[in-house]
Amino acid sequence: MPIKILEKLKIPLLEVELPSVELPDFPPKPLPKLDDRQREVLRYALMDDLADVIPFAGDAASDVAHAELKRLMKPEEYERFVKENKWLPSVLAALKVFAE
Repeated sequence: MPIKILEKLKIPLLEVELPSVELPDFPPKPLPKLDDRQREVLRYALMDDLADVIPFAGDAASDVAHAELKRLMKPEEYERFVKENKWLPSVLAALKVFAE
């Protein structure tokens, strides 16, 4: 069942209504069986997510991780990953791609 978040934001003297954002049932309940390549992709996806926390050097680490993700993933997986990574962290986007 999707989870609804950010239906209405209340600020003193101002009431803002935001579009409803629904989170799908994720991660998938039976997690997919991952092979070595997919586990390596998840390692680099985690590195990509954690690199965002580190100023300056994190940008370089994130670029390296993203290049490795592109190298390790099949072209159709990478396309779906980029689409999902727009709103999900890299690890969850990669897991969602492998679950489909």
